[in-house]
Amino acid sequence: MSFSSSLLLFVVVAILMGLGNTAGYHRLLTHRSFKTRPFIRRTLTILSAMHSGSPMLWVGVHRIHHSFSDREGDPHSTNDGFWYAHSGWLFNNRNVPLSILYAMSGFGLQLTYLYNDIKRLAGKQDPFWLKLTRDLKKERFMRFLDAPLVIPALFSLQVIVAWSIGQWWGILWLWAMHVVQNNASWVINSICHWQSFGAAPHDARDHSRDVAWLALLTHGDSYHNGHHAYPASAKHALDGGMDLSWVVICLMAKLGLAWDIRLPDGYEVPRWVGDQTAPQGS
Repeated sequence: MSFSSSLLLFVVVAILMGLGNTAGYHRLLTHRSFKTRPFIRRTLTILSAMHSGSPMLWVGVHRIHHSFSDREGDPHSTNDGFWYAHSGWLFNNRNVPLSILYAMSGFGLQLTYLYNDIKRLAGKQDPFWLKLTRDLKKERFMRFLDAPLVIPALFSLQVIVAWSIGQWWGILWLWAMHVVQNNASWVINSICHWQSFGAAPHDARDHSRDVAWLALLTHGDSYHNGHHAYPASAKHALDGGMDLSWVVICLMAKLGLAWDIRLPDGYEVPRWVGDQTAPQGS
């Protein structure tokens, strides 16, 4: 595969996996800001699971974050330091150099998933997130992805495919993909809660910021102050800006694949989307 083909594939896969996290794990599963068909729900979920791990764990932690944002109990508050909020919280370490190395390791997060799954199998890891995700627990697919060693198996499959396609170059490509996806997710916890960046046009009562220059990398999730002010909103760039996740949700609605889109009072779905009537049996 040529360099240009590899780069194009990288961009396409990065966008799809990123949308699995922003439109899928975040706006759909965590905040239930819209509804969609089961196959779309599962597709977004598996795209995010490839790098963000168990959907039930991710959603559980994020719901805790919203309950205690920038206060005691927030799992990744910038009150504990920028790099702790970015990556250190994932392995419970406040050492800045180690947190930076972890952020650049690419596969470090996957090793963390494996370590925690082994602890869970040994009865030394409390699956606290199960109590916070009773809605997802009703779905067999979500329970399957949350079962110990399923996420490590999914990552192992990625390694096998990458090796079969490009040997060490394939592994390097996969490593770069995980570095990008991990940090694209983590900058929301660090940069978008650090008061030196962006702006806070909405009263969210925490440190959340709208950081426009991160919108491309985060598919709109970096409009984080608007999100914390209106967590259930399917649109994050409330005051304008690049929000690819919102555009995708609107396109799905146009095609009859999304409905019951939630927005704050005073905001409306674009007219070109048309009718959002839920399909029969939904």
